[in-house]
Amino acid sequence: MKAAYYEQNGPAREVLRVGEVATPQAGPGEVRVKLAASGVNPSDVKARQGSRKIAWPQLIPHSDGAGHIDQVGDGVPKSRIGERVCVWNGQWKRPFGTAAEYIVLPAIQAVKLPDGVSFEAGACFGIPAMTAYHAVVLAEISKGSTVLVTGGAGAVGQYVIQFAKMAGAIVIATISSPEKAALAREVGA
Repeated sequence: MKAAYYEQNGPAREVLRVGEVATPQAGPGEVRVKLAASGVNPSDVKARQGSRKIAWPQLIPHSDGAGHIDQVGDGVPKSRIGERVCVWNGQWKRPFGTAAEYIVLPAIQAVKLPDGVSFEAGACFGIPAMTAYHAVVLAEISKGSTVLVTGGAGAVGQYVIQFAKMAGAIVIATISSPEKAALAREVGA
């Protein structure tokens, strides 16, 4: 399969390569996803730049993505083959991320993607949406809460605004430009 990968930390233009690597096979409890889109998170960029030394000889970056399940391992229902999914934490604690044609990961990390949601949007859910959801739950945001979201135009901020609004909260957001204010207002701030 074709993939982007790196073998040492550093700036993208210096260390990223695109080439052929072995196509992974689903093992017990796993699914293989034929990726249509890969999401890039700040943690992916920081890891490549060197915030964490790479623990493998070769690393395919990116944690979030979306596509179709094309193979299942033992213990995973065959009915999942063909399912549209988004994946999260694909590259966490393993060398194979979503900057590739395929990824293999535990079946629980491939979540059904509704038909009306594009693969590009699905590739943006993963880590930002989970981070936002946990923040709203841990802060016990509910009807009548007033919430201040810093960075309301960023991915996590936009998800926090939406989850807090769904919980019945009043949401105030900080932003740095009129364009970003429009984005925060669009999702409910």
